[in-house]
Amino acid sequence: MKKSIISLCGLLFFAAQSCDVLDKDPVEFVSTEETFANATEETLQSYCNNFYPDLLSGHGAFNGYSFGMLEGDFQSDNILPWTPNTVAFSQHTISTSDKDNWKWEVIRACNSFLEYYELSPASESIKQRYAGEILFFKSMDYFNKVRRFGDVPWYDHVLIPGDEDLYKARDSRTVVMANVLKDINQAIAWLPTKATTGVTRVSKDAALALKARMCLFEGTYRRYHNIEGDTEFLQAAYDAAGELMKPEYGYSLFQGSSPSQAYHELFIQADYENNPEIILSREYDPALGGANNVSRMIGVGETPIGFSRDAVEDYLCAKTGKPITLCGCEGHTTHTTLVAELNNRDPRLLQTVDSPEAGEHSYLLNGKRAGISSLLPGLYNSSTGYAVAKFFNPAEYSTVHHQGTLDAPLFRYAEILLVRAEAGAELGLDPELNKTINALRDRVGFTHHLTANPEQDPKLVKEYPTIKGSNANLIREIRRERRVELMAEGYRYSDLMRWACGLRLNEPKLGIIPDKATNSDDPTAYTEEEYKILETQLGFNNGALDIYTKRVTNPVPNFIEPKNYLFSIPTDEIGLNPNLVQNPGWEL
Repeated sequence: MKKSIISLCGLLFFAAQSCDVLDKDPVEFVSTEETFANATEETLQSYCNNFYPDLLSGHGAFNGYSFGMLEGDFQSDNILPWTPNTVAFSQHTISTSDKDNWKWEVIRACNSFLEYYELSPASESIKQRYAGEILFFKSMDYFNKVRRFGDVPWYDHVLIPGDEDLYKARDSRTVVMANVLKDINQAIAWLPTKATTGVTRVSKDAALALKARMCLFEGTYRRYHNIEGDTEFLQAAYDAAGELMKPEYGYSLFQGSSPSQAYHELFIQADYENNPEIILSREYDPALGGANNVSRMIGVGETPIGFSRDAVEDYLCAKTGKPITLCGCEGHTTHTTLVAELNNRDPRLLQTVDSPEAGEHSYLLNGKRAGISSLLPGLYNSSTGYAVAKFFNPAEYSTVHHQGTLDAPLFRYAEILLVRAEAGAELGLDPELNKTINALRDRVGFTHHLTANPEQDPKLVKEYPTIKGSNANLIREIRRERRVELMAEGYRYSDLMRWACGLRLNEPKLGIIPDKATNSDDPTAYTEEEYKILETQLGFNNGALDIYTKRVTNPVPNFIEPKNYLFSIPTDEIGLNPNLVQNPGWEL
C-alpha cells in the first residue's frame, strides 16, 4: 500500500517561500524560536516533508506533464526530442533571471531549521534524525548549484535585513564543497538506516548514496578541469560506495522475472519498498492526488522522443563481447536491418529500446516500425526511430492524463557499483569488477565480463580523448558501462561536463538507418513512398536519419570550451549584488 509524504506536503512552514529571499522578512519566512520550542516529532517531520517534492523530482511534479527522469537526458547526446533541446545545442543564452536554479529559499529554510531545532522538546535522537534530513537536502541543493554555476555563496546561517552576507561574493567551489562534505558526513552520522525509515524517506543509506554521487562528480570534475583536491573527493566516493556494498546494508541487484526482462521490469514498478536495489524512491499515487504522466507521455507520442544513434552504438555485441564496430557481425559492423542491428547485443539494449520485431522486446511497437513524428505517424511515434521502452509500463498506459503509478528510483544500488568502479579505476585502486561492472552484466545474462586490461575501442577514444587515470582503456569501458546502465535516467549531461567532454554535444545528432520494406506485408520497415518522405524532409548522414539539419532554423550545435561547462549567473542577481562575478565566457 502506498503511504505517504504525498499527502503531508505543503502543511506548515513554506507558505512564504515563493518570494525572493532578499525581499523576505525573516519572521514571515519559516520559523521562530517559539515555533520550535513547541515542535513535536510530527512538526519536525512536517517541516522536512516540504523539501521532498522540490528536490526529489523523480518523474516530475504530481499531476504534471512530464517525461520524468527521461528529461534529464534531453540535454545530452542520449535522447533527441523532436524539438531541439537548447542546452544540448549549447544555444541557451545568458539569463536575466533563473528562479528555478539561482534560488536560496531552500538553503534559508535549512539554515533556519538548523538554527532552532535544538529548542524542540523532542528526544535528541528524533531531533538529530530530522536535522540529518535537513543536512541531506541542504547538501543536495548546494550540489545542484555547484554543478550548474561552479562558485556560489556559502550560507550557514539565516540572513536578516542588513546582513553584509546578502551582498557577498561567490565562494569558491572548493570552499562550498568542503562544507557540503562536512554536512553530508554529519547527516550520515545522524540518520537511521533505510530498514528504519523505509524507501521513500531519506535515510543513512540515501545520504551515503548522495555522498558517493557528489564526490564522484566533484573529484572527476576537478581532475579533468585542473582544479586541486580531486583525489580527496574520489577517495570519499570510493569509500562511500564501498560502505553501501557491505552485507549489513542488504543491497543487491533486482533480478526480475528473467534476465531478458529484469532490467526493463526494474523501472516499471509502483512500489519499491521491498526492492533490494532501490535506496530511495519518490512515490506516486493517483488515489492520493499524486500521479505521474510518464507512460502516457512515452506512449502517446504527442511530443516524440528517441534515442540517438551514438547512444545505441555504445552497446556491445553479445556474441563476441566487442564493440559493434569491431565485432565483424553482419548487421552490427555492416548494417543490414534495424532488427539485426538491435539483436545479439548487450541485453540491456532491447530492454531500453523497442524492437520492430514481434516478440517480448517489441513493447510499444507490437511488431511494427516506429512512426517518425508527424512525418510518418505510426502505432508509436519516435523522433529518431529508436523508440523508448524504458519507464514504459503497458499495464498502466492510458490516453488519459495523470494515471501513472510508477514510483521513481532516485538512488539505486547499480549506481553505487558504478561509482565504486569508476572512482577505483581513477585512483588506481581495485574497481572490484566482478562485484561492480560484471555483476551488472550478469543481471541481464551478458556473459562477456570486463577485464582489467580491455582492448582499446577507437569509438571510446574519440568520445573520451583525455584520460588522467593510469588505466585509460579500463576507465573508458567503465564510462561506457555507466552510459548503458544509467541510460535515460538523467546522468549523461553531468557526466560529460565532469569529464570535460562537452564537445561530444557538437557531434551529428542522428537516428536509425531506416529499412526499406521488402514487400507490402513487411510491417517492420518503411515503404518506398515513406522512405522518400524521410529523405526529403530529414535527409541522411552515412545512411542514418539526420534529425535536425533540414528542418530546424539553427541546426548546428555550438558547445564552446570552457564557457559551456557552466551556466551564466543571472544578470538580475548581479544587478542586485555587484560582488557577484559572471562566469567565464558569459560576460556581456
